[in-house]
Amino acid sequence: MSTPILNPKDFGKLFLNGEYVEARSDKTLTLLNPKDNTVVADNVPIAGEEDVELAVRLAEDAFAGPWSSFSASQRTTCLLKLAELLESRLDDIMYLDSLTTGNPVSLMATREKGYIRSCVLYYAGWTDKQRGDYFPDDDGFVKLVRHEPLGVCAAINPFNAPVASFILKAAPCLATGNVLIVKPSEKSPLGSLAIATLFEEAGFPKGVVQVLSGDGTTGALLAKHMRIRKISFTGSILTGKKIQEAAAQSNLKRVTLELGGKSPAIIFDDANLENALTWTINGILTRCGQLCIASSRVYVQKGIAGKFIQAYRERMADAVERLGDPQVAGTTVGPLVDQGQFERVKAMIARGTQEAELVVGGSRFGSDGCFIEPTVFLNPKPDAQILKEEIFGPVAVVMTFDTEEEVIKAANDTEFGLTAGVFTKDIARALRVSSKVDSGLVGINCISVTSMQAPFGGRKQSGIGREFGEYALRAFTEPKTVLIK
Repeated sequence: MSTPILNPKDFGKLFLNGEYVEARSDKTLTLLNPKDNTVVADNVPIAGEEDVELAVRLAEDAFAGPWSSFSASQRTTCLLKLAELLESRLDDIMYLDSLTTGNPVSLMATREKGYIRSCVLYYAGWTDKQRGDYFPDDDGFVKLVRHEPLGVCAAINPFNAPVASFILKAAPCLATGNVLIVKPSEKSPLGSLAIATLFEEAGFPKGVVQVLSGDGTTGALLAKHMRIRKISFTGSILTGKKIQEAAAQSNLKRVTLELGGKSPAIIFDDANLENALTWTINGILTRCGQLCIASSRVYVQKGIAGKFIQAYRERMADAVERLGDPQVAGTTVGPLVDQGQFERVKAMIARGTQEAELVVGGSRFGSDGCFIEPTVFLNPKPDAQILKEEIFGPVAVVMTFDTEEEVIKAANDTEFGLTAGVFTKDIARALRVSSKVDSGLVGINCISVTSMQAPFGGRKQSGIGREFGEYALRAFTEPKTVLIK
């Protein structure tokens, strides 16, 4: 990765109507680097009511202005130009977020950069393909259905993948002709503030994309605003419920919620052991387990349990060698995002030692920062917190099972339903189990992975609505029926 050229202390303003402006609010955020808890920036504004109101008014003006007359081809041109700009600028932008999230730069520059660029290119191809419907005049009326943009939309993003979440919501939002106000997490706002200028460079009119830094109070103002027509939120179940409640009590704005997960990996006797180990370990260590699709519950059939668990324990123990400074190129596992998350995970591990057998890790790594060793528990009690609740850390729970029916029941015994994985060489079994696992996405011989072309979202308390693919376009449009006599 090249030497960073962006100074985190330069992003002490909001991005409104194509420029950085001073916030009306005088409240600010102080951001720390979780590798050593040193100050990264102490001047990031917390947008208040006046700031939100201004952003909405400017967004409305942008929606009704030149942007409303952009053709599908023009929107595609803007998105393609954005992809080109990201190719050369994204490394430095994501470095800013590494400073406050602990995400290793080694992964950002490869996996995340490719994901972001692919997302922009994918939706650039959708602008002229949002077909409607035609129904014949057998009742005396010709019926036409077209999909129209909602107007002013808001995105409230998580700390763990701030720029990726920004683009994931912005691309379909803009492809369908909407405008967007982005509120990044208070833990990682820098990259989102930095990337905002690229949209105008790409040809989007001023005000089409704006960024308000802030905390939960800023998000609440967006959720209850009477003139925001759609809100897309990624984060915790608790906050998601508050957003849905605020949306319902205000103007019934459309809501998409991508919430937590407790993803089960089901490994049958005939599975490719090496493949299962690779996917399940990567699935819990990526972003130090701070991932909604993390493979945090591992169920192994008893015929291979001894061999699998031994190898799993060894590799998770060895992964401590990959822990380190996230701003160093060779590091692949960084710290937890901040002291609060560190203390929460530590407390859950401590309680876990009373509810299950701790066989790997469980301790702080080093003497500075928010590092936790990769941790493995075996055979927890049925009501164990580490089994029931999302930990959002590098902590996995491994259990054994006898039959297919038994493991399906265990996998579904949760209020989460985001992703799952089934590992087997028997395709009939794979398809059968995938249909019975109560999850929005099921990987066969893989886990903790998504595809831009296919819908992604949760069942039960893991969320409402879908992102990715054509499904995301429908989340940013409203069908209109036209009857012709």
